Amino acid sequence: MISIIFFAVTLGVIVLTERLEGFLLRKLFRGYSEEIEKIEGEIEEYNFYSILAVAAGDYEAYKGFQQMISDIYWPLFFRKVMFNTSFFFLLLTPYAVLSHYLLNDLIHNAFSWVIFTAVLYFTIRLGYSLIRESYNAWKAAKLRAKF
Repeated sequence: MISIIFFAVTLGVIVLTERLEGFLLRKLFRGYSEEIEKIEGEIEEYNFYSILAVAAGDYEAYKGFQQMISDIYWPLFFRKVMFNTSFFFLLLTPYAVLSHYLLNDLIHNAFSWVIFTAVLYFTIRLGYSLIRESYNAWKAAKLRAKF
């Protein structure tokens, strides 16, 4: 029973930490956030042009725009993941350390369980966001193809 409560509290702390991380990133690293938004805007623009290229039947232009998107997207993706993840785990560390020392008799390796739960949460969230972005891009392409 205590382990279920521990995992529920840990999941709550992880979600709160994620919210805190988003707030701090917007406040402390405003230039970084604006640069990320600018690059994401470029990706969206190239995606729009690639859809127009498909509508016009110019598959060479489509391939070119898709290559440009790929060249921009993947470095941005890993940059966001590395920065956000490292900042997230930095904020989560005090909870993991406290849970290890305070709950070591009740939950063996509490620190490891906190980190495991956080990594699992991050992986699921990242996978969901990739699927959501792919679906939204497909939906937008389908909508724009009608025009």
